Amino acid sequence: FIVGILPEQAETEPNGRLAEAATLAGTAATVNGVLEKSGDVDTWAVPLEAGQTLVASLTASRVLSSPMDGVLQIVDGRGTVVSQNDDDCSMDPLATFQAPVNGTWYVRVFAFPAAPNSSIAFAGGADYVYRLTLAAQPYVDHVMPLVRQRGSGEQRLQLHGWNLAVQEAVLGADQTVLTGQFAQPWRVYDTAEPVLLEDQLSERLLPALPLVVCGCLNQPGPDNFRLTLKQGQRLSLSAEVQRFSSLLDPVLSVRDSAGKVLKEADDVDGGNPDAALELTAPADGTFEIRVHDRFLGHGSRWHYVLAVRETQPEVRLTVNATAWTVPADKALEIPITVARRNGFAEVLELRVDGLPQGIAAEPVSSAKDGDTSKAVTLKLAGKLPAVWSGEIRVVGRAADGREFPVVWLATDGTEVSGFWLTVPATGG
Repeated sequence: FIVGILPEQAETEPNGRLAEAATLAGTAATVNGVLEKSGDVDTWAVPLEAGQTLVASLTASRVLSSPMDGVLQIVDGRGTVVSQNDDDCSMDPLATFQAPVNGTWYVRVFAFPAAPNSSIAFAGGADYVYRLTLAAQPYVDHVMPLVRQRGSGEQRLQLHGWNLAVQEAVLGADQTVLTGQFAQPWRVYDTAEPVLLEDQLSERLLPALPLVVCGCLNQPGPDNFRLTLKQGQRLSLSAEVQRFSSLLDPVLSVRDSAGKVLKEADDVDGGNPDAALELTAPADGTFEIRVHDRFLGHGSRWHYVLAVRETQPEVRLTVNATAWTVPADKALEIPITVARRNGFAEVLELRVDGLPQGIAAEPVSSAKDGDTSKAVTLKLAGKLPAVWSGEIRVVGRAADGREFPVVWLATDGTEVSGFWLTVPATGG
């Protein structure tokens, strides 16, 4: 399940026509609904004052694994469509509309199957579940910087979104999520590298590595950065957008001083638009790193995180979930896929930090070769007299005990920076 910060409303049928639409309670709420059968349309009435912007955001395919390709429409009282969206930064849509006068507008939800078939009709079924956030209050779409260097303390953030009365906020040193007056929380992820905004770079020249740059394609054309390298120097570069709800589909490239493309990369895989590449400098000189949109798009929501690091041995660990519940009658088993890169050949031991007293995790080792070099299973077990829920860390350590940084990934290739564990009350 998902826990939100807005009041929750349940969808009730019939609600397919404007006259049947339920009215949103207050200026913001999250609707829990289901498109129960083929042809189903759900409708909600939202009163707005002149100048207010309505943000309608659907969560279905990406988080809930609902087999639907949702569509959102905002219509006036005569049924005229004033805003529509099919796919936003994923298969789930987001639509906005600024009211020109006081009145009531209507939000319609319908869907096609996520896996296309021969039908040309609205789809539905018991598993076509969704959460629809409707907000006419401050709504943060993203912040700048998008990430914060680990241990850097308090961070001042530039806010981007709708209905924002303030343009800045401060994230405390011990905070990871921006909340407060906003309709939706926004998580600021940590990174080990120094972080700069693109407009903080003098003449677009990248200083000492490693470095993370937070940027945005506000204007047509690419963002270009310059970097001085020595012959044989090896770099790992990435342009990340997926976990930041960006509309950018990045193409990442490196060019020499004559403009020749040395390396270019697009999607990491079919379900992940992030781009990444490895480069070995062919000679001493200044090189250009270029980020542009595959479809030549631009705007305030075409933001990205560019990471430039010298290539180091690393291990990437993939998990099929980021939240787990410990079963009452057996151990929780977490399968982990291990990918060793750039010559990483150490024995890696995984330990879990942050567990409550009474819950234990057996340490597990990944050898440099053999079956465990490619996959391991982490096991957690125990009982608690009261329910517990909280964030945990899975830490990688070398054989000599030193902590070794690992890259955690979801199955779609998106980087993961935290895990959540729930332990039900079982007594004992």
